[in-house]
Amino acid sequence: MSKSLLLSIVMILGSLTAFAQETKTENKDAKPQTEATPAAQPGKVDEADQVITNRRLRASSGSLSKWSGNFAINYQGGSVEKPGAAQRPNITDGADALTLQYLTANVGLRYRFNPLNSLTLGTGVFMNTPFNSSIKTNDPALKKEFNKTKQDVTVSDPNLIYTNLARVWGFQVVTQLTPTLITNTQQRQAGYRASYDIASTWMRDIGDFGLSGGATFEWTGYSFDKTNQGLAKNVWQLYPVLEYVINDTFNLRTLWGWQVYQQTREMAWDTYDKRVVYQSFGVGISLSRDIFLYPNIQFIPSDIRDDRTNLGISAYINTF
Repeated sequence: MSKSLLLSIVMILGSLTAFAQETKTENKDAKPQTEATPAAQPGKVDEADQVITNRRLRASSGSLSKWSGNFAINYQGGSVEKPGAAQRPNITDGADALTLQYLTANVGLRYRFNPLNSLTLGTGVFMNTPFNSSIKTNDPALKKEFNKTKQDVTVSDPNLIYTNLARVWGFQVVTQLTPTLITNTQQRQAGYRASYDIASTWMRDIGDFGLSGGATFEWTGYSFDKTNQGLAKNVWQLYPVLEYVINDTFNLRTLWGWQVYQQTREMAWDTYDKRVVYQSFGVGISLSRDIFLYPNIQFIPSDIRDDRTNLGISAYINTF
């Protein structure tokens, strides 16, 4: 592990631990809050908040209103070594990976059928390499892609999201079905036309001291309008997750891209490649029930290097 990356992680953990200790000292007589025991609220608690207590899952699944708006902002930058660079290392060698930094801002209109089921119509803006007008690379294909798409702003991947909330065997379960029309410049240039995604996240408290664990199971399929046979056709994914709640505002989260298999168009139906195992680590920041920020890094656990550790930040904001 490089010294600068190790120092960055230690500084994050150290500052958050100090903050947590200070908070615990100030509130030593108060009952500790966990994901399973949210702070008391006046009046009746909505069924959705009884079923889902995980802060990130709450914010990502929408507000408690019948009709609401939601925003999802996602910036995926360069590496720790070159955070401002246009290139984003493809650390997992994914055939559908975006290899240039990008920024998306998606907005959705959500209708809540009942407390546990909703439908969201969403679209947004995709900006390729928002902070770069030039690139330094020895890869001619990447340079060509950059020159075609640099700082392009396009309508970003309109989609329809069906969301279901449930409690199963003590797990908090959020399942989403998402057909998407692909319009972002990076994937459109390659030949992707649409994607079809099914994702189910299962989380459960471990003890009563703020620790929880679980996994996300996901399948993504693609359709195309070009003949490139190296594009991903199917991707199967299993992501184990661990979270630790520090206090009502901060939590630590790590995720492993443990079992991720991709099948390209040139492969037979019963063959696939296993992607390199990767890990992400981030700090969840709950500004309110409906606003959640998540700065994070992504890296390869078996080969931790500054030039192969990527930076990112995402945010969920619900309105109405």
